[in-house]
Amino acid sequence: MTRAVLFDVGNTLILASPRFWLLPFLEERGLRPRKDPKAAALEAFRFYEENHLQAKDLATALALWREFHRRLFAGMGLEAEAEALSQELVENWKNPRFWPLVPGAQEVLSTLKERGYALAVVSNWDATLPEILEVVGLRPHFHHLAVSALSGVAKPDPRLFQEALEALGVAPEEAVHVGDSEADLLGAKGAGVRPLLFDPLGQNPEALHHLERVLDFLP
Repeated sequence: MTRAVLFDVGNTLILASPRFWLLPFLEERGLRPRKDPKAAALEAFRFYEENHLQAKDLATALALWREFHRRLFAGMGLEAEAEALSQELVENWKNPRFWPLVPGAQEVLSTLKERGYALAVVSNWDATLPEILEVVGLRPHFHHLAVSALSGVAKPDPRLFQEALEALGVAPEEAVHVGDSEADLLGAKGAGVRPLLFDPLGQNPEALHHLERVLDFLP
């Protein structure tokens, strides 16, 4: 019997792809990427992933975000504007427009909570995540947030999942994890949790493409 549902955040509850938040930001300022934004994003996110575990407090986390954005803009060929744009984004890090929700996120979480499921986040993120979830309106849905930088371990380490399970008081076989990456699959399986692969961009034919489909896999 499933009693709990665990969720990743980036590209599971919040759209992380720059096309949803960064490109509109640039267009408003009359700017366009001069180099491939996909390649720039891959490199910037790789840098973030390698360094986010050290971002255990807000000051360190915001410095990491500033450098992440600086690298992202520079990779797009916007070196001259990178510092000013990065500073502007960091100063507005609590603006929900920069954290667009995956369609259906609020509705799915509300439905699961109404059905009596215990909900937790299991995410590779820095110390900003609790406040970000608050400003986008998702925080009240969750009983626990297992955030890698605050816990000291990152997916695919199963210990991040085990933290969430213990906090919810459920056994691994009583939980399902929804996430978009290989780290989600490996980490969930390592913890004995059934994974559901999700892809809001519709690029992975093996994944669910609409978050509402998660409800079809639960009683």
